[in-house]
Amino acid sequence: MYTRDLRAVPSLRLISSIAQGTVLDVGCGVGWLSRLFGDYVGVDINREAISIAKKRSKREFVIADALNLPFRSQIFDTCILYDVIEHLSDVNRALLEVRRVSDKVLISCADFSSYYRFFTYDETHQNLLEPNELFSMLKNHFTHIRFFRTSGVFMAPRLVNNFLGKYFPNQIVLSGSL
Repeated sequence: MYTRDLRAVPSLRLISSIAQGTVLDVGCGVGWLSRLFGDYVGVDINREAISIAKKRSKREFVIADALNLPFRSQIFDTCILYDVIEHLSDVNRALLEVRRVSDKVLISCADFSSYYRFFTYDETHQNLLEPNELFSMLKNHFTHIRFFRTSGVFMAPRLVNNFLGKYFPNQIVLSGSL
């Protein structure tokens, strides 16, 4: 993924157009999104993923849990949770934490109400929230919510992603701000 144009993926193109200022990527994995933002910090609970991210990027990466972020309140402009929500044991607590450190959150995850749910099995998934459930949770923490359906298939060519995003969306993006 470090050699691909991440903006070829509609969900990433959308997120990169909405995110502003200092960005915290919660659940950053190996740091793919670090290439999209100038002022970026990645956080993940997986030490091995953070080690790989640090080798591939000069950005700041921190080992931490999304349920207990080691940052001062309101230090970031935007928090991103890209394909992370479904892995969290306590989504509401994570939303409280990202709201504490930022005024804006961008969440992107597989649309588990779409056809794509049949291709997304992962034993680490703890919550397969449908869009309306996630929207309701976000309303409890943020004032302004925006909802988008798009495509988020990383390995598909741009033309396929654009087609999927328009006719068979498989990814949702939610934006919440105060």
